[in-house]
Amino acid sequence: MNCYDVILPSSTNCLVDRIEVSLNGNALLAGATRYCGLSTFIVQSTVNKLTVGLRSQKTSSGGRFRCQIVANPPSCDCGRRRTTKIVNGMPTLVNEFPMMAGLVSLSARNVFCGATIISNRHALTAAHCLTGQKITNTALLVGDHDLSTGVDTPYSALIPISTFTIHTGYRPQTSANDIAMVRTRDQIVFNAGVGPVCLPWHWSTTTFDNYLVEAVGWGTMDFGAPASSVLRKVNLNVVNYETCRQMLNSTQITKNQICTYADARDTCQYDSGGPVFYTNPNTGIVYHIGVISYGVACASAYPSVNTRTTSYLNWIKANTAGVKYCER
Repeated sequence: MNCYDVILPSSTNCLVDRIEVSLNGNALLAGATRYCGLSTFIVQSTVNKLTVGLRSQKTSSGGRFRCQIVANPPSCDCGRRRTTKIVNGMPTLVNEFPMMAGLVSLSARNVFCGATIISNRHALTAAHCLTGQKITNTALLVGDHDLSTGVDTPYSALIPISTFTIHTGYRPQTSANDIAMVRTRDQIVFNAGVGPVCLPWHWSTTTFDNYLVEAVGWGTMDFGAPASSVLRKVNLNVVNYETCRQMLNSTQITKNQICTYADARDTCQYDSGGPVFYTNPNTGIVYHIGVISYGVACASAYPSVNTRTTSYLNWIKANTAGVKYCER
């Protein structure tokens, strides 16, 4: 916003007539910056809202202000996360992962699976999360952190869902093609606490073997334990395809899946459908490389199995017609 013509009575700390501007869109102008006297100023909002107010006294001598407000279309943006200077996992920072979402049962009033925002209308999850669920009883929770309180972040929103898209090749017996997508009825509003993950378009031939990755979710802290109210993250290592098959003694593991393991650390119940993230250490950009699928108990001696995102990029694109993805 460019206020290029401001003529208001001057006062100490602008206590009398003044313009107030809240860069985070606070409707009550809490913490707003004050302007008065003869001045010009240019400001930029920190989110997709800006609140401007004019306060004056009844005895004011009057004045004027003229401003121009421009909404700039966002440039290609994905994979943002907050940085700092599950089972044995660490709590995340509030809104550390703006792309994190949860599937909510409206009747049970709980998050039953994780999900990841990939566009302003779509989120990825696991096929087994949507099996048997009703669209009318499911919503997408975005921008949240602590499910037990509504005051830890101003960005949380519960958005109705209009469509389930379950991969037609999903096989519950083997967990093959355990990937699905939800489309929201209303647009997901991007801001400092909500935004899309980057899909691994430029990593399509990378196996990620031995890479350090993160799983994120509101799942239980141990098998059969209560779910965590606070979003948690856990560091895991990617196990190569052959080793995973041997450790699980299973020929049903395919190269469309990606296995993760760490001693005494794991994803657990209700983390299903949530993301496995790889953060590029050179750029800090977060990529979605897996959908949490299944494991043997929690933090056992066996790897967990996730759906490999790079194997489904064409499926994602085919089922999100019209979406222009940020290919970073």
